[in-house]
Amino acid sequence: MGKYLKTVIYTLVVFILITSCSDHKSKPGIKDYFDTNAPENLDSDIIFAEGFDIFRWNGISKIVVYHPELRQMVIGEYFVVPANIAQKFYDTVNMIVLPVDSVAVFSATQLNAFDKLNKLDCVVGISESKYIINENVKEMLKRGEVSELATTSDLFVEKTITVNPSLIFYSPFKVTESHALDVTGIPLIFYYDYFETDPLGRAEWIKFTATFFGEEGIADSIFNAIVFKYEYLKQMTLNIEAKPTLFSDKYFNGQWFVPGGKSYIAQLFKDAGANYLWKDDEHNASFPLDYEVVYGKAYDADYWRIIGSYADDATYRGLQAENELYRHFKAFKEKKVIYCNARESAYFETSPLEPHLILADLIKAFHPGLLPDYKPKYYQLLVD
Repeated sequence: MGKYLKTVIYTLVVFILITSCSDHKSKPGIKDYFDTNAPENLDSDIIFAEGFDIFRWNGISKIVVYHPELRQMVIGEYFVVPANIAQKFYDTVNMIVLPVDSVAVFSATQLNAFDKLNKLDCVVGISESKYIINENVKEMLKRGEVSELATTSDLFVEKTITVNPSLIFYSPFKVTESHALDVTGIPLIFYYDYFETDPLGRAEWIKFTATFFGEEGIADSIFNAIVFKYEYLKQMTLNIEAKPTLFSDKYFNGQWFVPGGKSYIAQLFKDAGANYLWKDDEHNASFPLDYEVVYGKAYDADYWRIIGSYADDATYRGLQAENELYRHFKAFKEKKVIYCNARESAYFETSPLEPHLILADLIKAFHPGLLPDYKPKYYQLLVD
């Protein structure tokens, strides 16, 4: 009897292997199928963002992610398909089958997209919980519905394997190197919204998130509303001749990191009708300067923009206590500091999907007559 049972098991194993190999040979790989058969002139759904594209054809959504600094380099391709279409292809690592029911999200900015798409119930893992402000996520943590899978310095690989999300959304610092979470076998989804220099491009990443859940319609509705509001506000300042001068940020640890002229915030300054003093600089991110250089150029600027850290005293007295030299700037003397309390406003968590509100805040500060009844959300003039 034992010998007979072994023979049956062996026969079944061989049958499964033959069937599997036959099935593999009879079905195409989804990447080869899409790249070979889709029209060459297929248009991307993405308008403003530069970090990714989405191409849709024959029920398949192809998401292409580019290197954040070398845009010509593709670092990720994902093919999102419903289950009935997925059956036509053999299983591959870059095929995401809908519906996706569980994910780990390693950025608070990404969590905001899930919240707006009503997909927080799919989130089973997060990172750096102490910095999260979203009350819904904090409650999920308390109830044990969400696990912390990483901190600033550590990745909890074994815990991640136990939680076993279907996907992990993350933003690695070293793009082309292997990641500690590769050993989990869970698909890792690159998410580089913060490299976008166009405010609408950064907000457009909500389409990226939505595609992994088949919620393109909701994302389009949200994003189109953002674009409409942003463009409407932008039009208000186009013909303004008197544009106040402006500088940004603070002296820290021996250097003053100044936003480049091609940066995200510099674009917002421009659209809000301000004359940013480093607008002609070619950097697309912040770069360091000596205090004397900044003071020499900005001492008589009309406005000064600051994002406050969590421990800052958000007053003129607090600024002067931090650095006595700040009191020499004209914007300080005339109380024209535009300040954002990052913690109270959840700036880093929510503002990427609300560029129209940042723009409105800045217009209110620079040109208050254009928005007389508007109440700022993120930035407002310090009064004390």
